[in-house]
Amino acid sequence: MKFKAKTTYRKSGYHGCFAALWLVLFLYSCSPTKHFKQNEYLLRKNTVNLRTDQTYADKGALKDALKSVIVQQNNTYFLSAFPFKIWLYNLRYKKFQKDTANFQIRSRIAEKPVIFNESTISTSKKQMQSLLRNQGYFNAVVTATHTTKDKEVVVQYDVNTHHGFLIDTLDYNVDSSDLAQTMLPIWKKKSLLQQSMPYSNGLLSAERSQMVNLAKNEGFYKFNTDNISFELDTSGTKTLRSKKSIVENAANILVGKIKNSRPTVSVTATVKEEENYTAFNRYQYQHIYVYPEYKDNENFRKSYQYEQVIDGITFRYKNKRPLVRNGVIKSKIFLQPKGLYRQQDYDNTLLQLNDLGIYNYARIFLLDGKDSSGSLEQLNAHIILSPAKPYEFSTNFELSGGDLYIAGSAVNASVTNRNMFRGANQFSVSGTYGFELNQYKNTDRPFFQRFYLLSQNFGLNMKLISPKFILPFSINNNRSASPKTVFTIGVNYLDRPAYFRLRNINSSFGYVWKSNNWTTWQINPVFINTLHLSNISDSFRVRMNQVQAIRNSYQENFIEGENVEFIHNTEGRLPHRHTYLRLGLEEAGTLMRGINAIAKAANDKGLSFNYANYVRLDFDARQYFKSNNATFVLRMYGGVGIPYGNSRTLPYIKQYFVGGAYSIRGWAPRLLGPGSYYNPAAQNSQDRIFIDQSGDIKLEWNAEYRFKMIQLFAGAIGLNGAVFADAGNIWLAQQDPNLPGASFRFNALWQDIALSTGAGLRADIGGFLILRADWAFPLKKPYVPYNSGWVIEGIDFGSKEWRHQNINLNIGIGMPF
Repeated sequence: MKFKAKTTYRKSGYHGCFAALWLVLFLYSCSPTKHFKQNEYLLRKNTVNLRTDQTYADKGALKDALKSVIVQQNNTYFLSAFPFKIWLYNLRYKKFQKDTANFQIRSRIAEKPVIFNESTISTSKKQMQSLLRNQGYFNAVVTATHTTKDKEVVVQYDVNTHHGFLIDTLDYNVDSSDLAQTMLPIWKKKSLLQQSMPYSNGLLSAERSQMVNLAKNEGFYKFNTDNISFELDTSGTKTLRSKKSIVENAANILVGKIKNSRPTVSVTATVKEEENYTAFNRYQYQHIYVYPEYKDNENFRKSYQYEQVIDGITFRYKNKRPLVRNGVIKSKIFLQPKGLYRQQDYDNTLLQLNDLGIYNYARIFLLDGKDSSGSLEQLNAHIILSPAKPYEFSTNFELSGGDLYIAGSAVNASVTNRNMFRGANQFSVSGTYGFELNQYKNTDRPFFQRFYLLSQNFGLNMKLISPKFILPFSINNNRSASPKTVFTIGVNYLDRPAYFRLRNINSSFGYVWKSNNWTTWQINPVFINTLHLSNISDSFRVRMNQVQAIRNSYQENFIEGENVEFIHNTEGRLPHRHTYLRLGLEEAGTLMRGINAIAKAANDKGLSFNYANYVRLDFDARQYFKSNNATFVLRMYGGVGIPYGNSRTLPYIKQYFVGGAYSIRGWAPRLLGPGSYYNPAAQNSQDRIFIDQSGDIKLEWNAEYRFKMIQLFAGAIGLNGAVFADAGNIWLAQQDPNLPGASFRFNALWQDIALSTGAGLRADIGGFLILRADWAFPLKKPYVPYNSGWVIEGIDFGSKEWRHQNINLNIGIGMPF
């Protein structure tokens, strides 16, 4: 026994020495500096140590901005440790030395090691100080040190912004008394440069742009940013408190991050004509011409045969019968003959005409008018419209696979008439078909006989969009809101051959409009859904009889109701962050209860069919934080549906589900919940789609950090990574004795929350298609009764059985949110 133990020890030691030797050789071959000369050093890393009075939300963006202006950037490191791009470069070192324009170098698949250049540090410091001055930190101090270790250099930039300046006063110096009389009251009232606001060059630039837009909205057509300059005075000793964010500043003051008072700067706006001596003149429209049949490279003022004047606007056509009725186009034009030039009217006209969807583009050319009599200068507006093809055809084909099925496919085809009834009405018809295949585990069958049809769905849907509000009465609506009226009708079938066939007929009527550039409203005064279940198998009928929630979900139902949706999306307003918020409220059953009461009074029986009664509130709130190479996203998503009256649960098509590529990714679609309910025999069976777990209430939280990795094919394809965490669940609004733990209870909420985490890869193809693969595994299972459901102790990546039972692969198209 001793001899065997000794032999085993020697053998293990031998293999250990061999592994260690192999590791040393591998690391040497990977050394990024192995081709360096004696006095050359690798720039390993740039670090920025930032001391600032910026609030916590803005400090990260400022730090990223400071890093971005560093002249000499270090190489890319995988997980901040392995220089894989330098390693690829060194593998073909001689080749890349001769071929410096090689595709792999140009596309940054491989990177030449960055040789440290000390002279770039002073330039980087100057650029950092310039950036900080633009942010209002006029007393900022930037120092830099570098340390050397084993042929590698780390450069540390220490940045102390000191106190950022606040705006004290804003004065105006205007050359023209006429311009001053008109604009000074407006500029002062709407100025962005309010007292105690943090100063920045960006804020000053926004103020200059706003002054120009306000002037243009009052008829000063040729007024531009060259007519405005700013002077700053920081000599005052006055101090103020910042009012940028009362709550956030209070929290930062509490931890000693910023002081109560900060130095100030006074701003003077000087407005001069400079070389443009018509900048202070006001303009009005003399004539307005519309060319609805323009083709590229034509002389639009000569290529027409017919002319028609409607309310002072001249329409010029090639054909006697216009492509679109004149009244439709006129309703989208905000310019008026003899009307004052206003920038917002110009912008809204272009927006509305392009939004019609029947033109490739709309453009407006403004030319000086010949008659300049009177106090106002004259403009002639020429509106040219290039017609698009009247019909649009589109097809889409998808292949998919997942845990619930082996293979799936879907095909979608649609045709759209962009100008139905010559009124710019868009009428579209779309058809869909999809199927999912599963596989028998019995390998004795021939290969093609192992597959069977798990489910299939097919549908036909129609939609009509009118570019105005269709109402039985007239309203004075804001045309700039891009009003639309939307009609939809369709029929869809879900066929699960082993269990049932579900038919859903749907229709709706509603209105869509924008209250501003960031906010959209949609109201459907009426929507109707009818559910019909047929071809019910014996096994599924038994399941329906056993579980009340399933029986109520799949019962034949008539759904009539109304809903409203609010969407606020600030993407594009700020460079480093934006917010997305969607709120939806839906009600069904009130009108049908009234009709049922009338019918009951007439025949003592009421309606002879079931109708749904429920109120449902949906929400989706997201916050995006962006830097140059990464994005961090927080999301809270869910809804509450409360059935009432004769309804015990929401109809199947209105219920909530979790799991899968766009939800809690540690579980396959529709397998989690409701609550802590768990049926191990069904969950682990081959045909898990039979479960279809659903609920009336949903709460979900997601956090995801997305980062850039590799750019391939000269940037045409970007391979990016992500790490994420998902939490949440679904619940029933009412208790069901056959589904223990499925109903929502506040005292069991923590136990019922599921939690998973994971990582993923995303291939961004040309910026228009993202293919995504996410691997996730559970951290907390609500149906585990001990340790509050936490299963962290059982994680074992080395176990094949654990990986098979817990790691879930999600394939998706596009971002999850």
